[in-house]
Amino acid sequence: MIVNKEKIKFAVTDIIMVIVSVLYTIGIRAWFPVCEPMEDGSFMACHWAGEVLKAISILLLVLACAHAFCAPDGKIKTGLDYGIAGISALGFCIPGRVISLCKMAEMRCRANTQLWTIIFMIAMILIAIADVVLYFTKASDEKHARPSSGRGEKE
Repeated sequence: MIVNKEKIKFAVTDIIMVIVSVLYTIGIRAWFPVCEPMEDGSFMACHWAGEVLKAISILLLVLACAHAFCAPDGKIKTGLDYGIAGISALGFCIPGRVISLCKMAEMRCRANTQLWTIIFMIAMILIAIADVVLYFTKASDEKHARPSSGRGEKE
Protein backbone atom coordinates (compact mmCIF):
# COMPACT_ATOMS: atom_id res chain seq x y z
CA MET A 1 0.00 0.00 0.00
CA ILE A 2 1.34 3.39 -1.00
CA VAL A 3 0.78 6.22 1.45
CA ASN A 4 1.17 9.82 0.39
CA LYS A 5 2.90 11.55 3.29
CA GLU A 6 2.85 15.00 1.69
CA LYS A 7 0.72 17.62 3.37
CA ILE A 8 -2.20 19.08 1.49
CA LYS A 9 -1.27 22.50 0.14
CA PHE A 10 -3.91 25.11 -0.51
CA ALA A 11 -3.45 28.03 -2.87
CA VAL A 12 -4.66 31.46 -1.85
CA THR A 13 -7.37 31.28 -4.49
CA ASP A 14 -8.58 27.96 -3.02
CA ILE A 15 -9.04 29.50 0.41
CA ILE A 16 -10.69 32.66 -0.90
CA MET A 17 -13.03 30.65 -3.12
CA VAL A 18 -14.19 28.48 -0.21
CA ILE A 19 -14.63 31.49 2.10
CA VAL A 20 -16.67 33.44 -0.47
CA SER A 21 -18.88 30.45 -1.26
CA VAL A 22 -19.46 29.73 2.47
CA LEU A 23 -20.38 33.37 3.08
CA TYR A 24 -22.80 33.36 0.16
CA THR A 25 -24.37 30.06 1.22
CA ILE A 26 -24.98 31.41 4.73
CA GLY A 27 -25.95 34.85 3.47
CA ILE A 28 -28.66 33.76 1.05
CA ARG A 29 -30.34 31.94 3.93
CA ALA A 30 -29.74 34.32 6.85
CA TRP A 31 -28.43 37.79 5.98
CA PHE A 32 -30.04 38.65 2.66
CA PRO A 33 -32.90 36.23 1.96
CA VAL A 34 -35.75 37.02 -0.41
CA CYS A 35 -39.16 38.28 0.76
CA GLU A 36 -41.35 36.30 3.12
CA PRO A 37 -44.60 34.67 1.91
CA MET A 38 -47.60 36.97 1.48
CA GLU A 39 -50.30 37.16 4.15
CA ASP A 40 -52.46 34.60 2.35
CA GLY A 41 -49.58 32.10 2.32
CA SER A 42 -48.78 32.38 -1.40
CA PHE A 43 -45.33 33.21 -2.68
CA MET A 44 -44.15 36.05 -4.86
CA ALA A 45 -41.90 35.42 -7.86
CA CYS A 46 -38.84 36.34 -5.83
CA HIS A 47 -39.36 33.24 -3.68
CA TRP A 48 -38.47 31.03 -6.64
CA ALA A 49 -35.41 33.13 -7.42
CA GLY A 50 -34.34 32.59 -3.81
CA GLU A 51 -34.81 28.83 -4.10
CA VAL A 52 -32.66 28.69 -7.24
CA LEU A 53 -30.00 30.87 -5.59
CA LYS A 54 -29.92 28.55 -2.58
CA ALA A 55 -29.29 25.60 -4.90
CA ILE A 56 -26.59 27.53 -6.78
CA SER A 57 -24.93 28.47 -3.48
CA ILE A 58 -24.69 24.82 -2.44
CA LEU A 59 -23.33 23.82 -5.85
CA LEU A 60 -20.69 26.57 -5.70
CA LEU A 61 -19.71 25.49 -2.19
CA VAL A 62 -19.28 21.86 -3.29
CA LEU A 63 -17.23 22.87 -6.34
CA ALA A 64 -15.07 25.25 -4.28
CA CYS A 65 -14.34 22.49 -1.75
CA ALA A 66 -13.58 20.04 -4.56
CA HIS A 67 -11.27 22.66 -6.06
CA ALA A 68 -9.45 23.13 -2.76
CA PHE A 69 -9.02 19.43 -1.95
CA CYS A 70 -8.37 17.95 -5.38
CA ALA A 71 -4.91 17.03 -6.56
CA PRO A 72 -2.86 19.98 -7.72
CA ASP A 73 -3.30 18.82 -11.32
CA GLY A 74 -3.92 21.98 -13.30
CA LYS A 75 -6.33 20.37 -15.73
CA ILE A 76 -8.79 19.31 -13.01
CA LYS A 77 -8.60 22.64 -11.19
CA THR A 78 -8.95 24.57 -14.44
CA GLY A 79 -12.05 22.56 -15.32
CA LEU A 80 -13.52 23.28 -11.90
CA ASP A 81 -12.67 26.97 -12.37
CA TYR A 82 -14.60 27.02 -15.65
CA GLY A 83 -17.55 25.33 -13.95
CA ILE A 84 -17.47 27.77 -11.04
CA ALA A 85 -17.31 30.75 -13.40
CA GLY A 86 -20.19 29.43 -15.51
CA ILE A 87 -22.43 28.67 -12.54
CA SER A 88 -21.59 32.06 -11.02
CA ALA A 89 -22.57 33.73 -14.30
CA LEU A 90 -25.88 31.86 -14.14
CA GLY A 91 -26.34 32.97 -10.52
CA PHE A 92 -25.63 36.54 -11.59
CA CYS A 93 -28.46 36.36 -14.13
CA ILE A 94 -31.11 34.71 -11.93
CA PRO A 95 -32.46 37.54 -9.72
CA GLY A 96 -34.31 40.11 -11.77
CA ARG A 97 -33.27 38.78 -15.15
CA VAL A 98 -34.24 35.12 -15.48
CA ILE A 99 -36.72 35.15 -12.58
CA SER A 100 -38.45 38.44 -11.89
CA LEU A 101 -38.37 40.07 -8.49
CA CYS A 102 -40.88 42.26 -6.66
CA LYS A 103 -41.91 45.48 -8.38
CA MET A 104 -40.99 47.89 -5.58
CA ALA A 105 -37.32 48.82 -5.23
CA GLU A 106 -37.61 48.92 -1.42
CA MET A 107 -38.50 45.24 -1.15
CA ARG A 108 -35.89 43.00 0.47
CA CYS A 109 -35.33 40.92 -2.67
CA ARG A 110 -34.39 43.97 -4.76
CA ALA A 111 -32.57 45.94 -2.07
CA ASN A 112 -30.51 43.10 -0.55
CA THR A 113 -30.71 39.77 -2.33
CA GLN A 114 -30.10 41.05 -5.84
CA LEU A 115 -27.29 43.39 -4.78
CA TRP A 116 -25.39 40.82 -2.69
CA THR A 117 -25.90 38.08 -5.26
CA ILE A 118 -24.35 40.25 -7.95
CA ILE A 119 -21.41 41.12 -5.68
CA PHE A 120 -20.74 37.51 -4.66
CA MET A 121 -21.16 36.10 -8.18
CA ILE A 122 -18.77 38.66 -9.66
CA ALA A 123 -16.30 37.83 -6.88
CA MET A 124 -16.52 34.10 -7.67
CA ILE A 125 -16.05 34.73 -11.39
CA LEU A 126 -13.00 36.92 -10.74
CA ILE A 127 -11.48 34.40 -8.33
CA ALA A 128 -11.94 31.57 -10.84
CA ILE A 129 -10.39 33.66 -13.63
CA ALA A 130 -7.49 34.64 -11.36
CA ASP A 131 -6.88 30.98 -10.54
CA VAL A 132 -6.78 30.04 -14.23
CA VAL A 133 -4.44 32.94 -15.02
CA LEU A 134 -2.14 32.03 -12.13
CA TYR A 135 -2.05 28.40 -13.26
CA PHE A 136 -1.20 29.25 -16.86
CA THR A 137 1.39 31.82 -15.74
CA LYS A 138 3.01 29.21 -13.50
CA ALA A 139 2.87 26.57 -16.26
CA SER A 140 4.39 29.02 -18.74
CA ASP A 141 7.22 29.88 -16.31
CA GLU A 142 7.97 26.20 -15.75
CA LYS A 143 7.91 25.51 -19.49
CA HIS A 144 10.44 28.25 -20.22
CA ALA A 145 12.73 27.50 -17.27
CA ARG A 146 16.16 26.13 -18.07
CA PRO A 147 16.37 22.44 -17.35
CA SER A 148 18.85 21.41 -14.69
CA SER A 149 21.54 18.89 -15.58
CA GLY A 150 21.02 17.17 -12.23
CA ARG A 151 24.79 16.78 -11.62
CA GLY A 152 25.08 19.44 -8.94
CA GLU A 153 26.84 21.84 -11.30
CA LYS A 154 26.45 25.54 -10.86
CA GLU A 155 24.67 27.20 -13.72
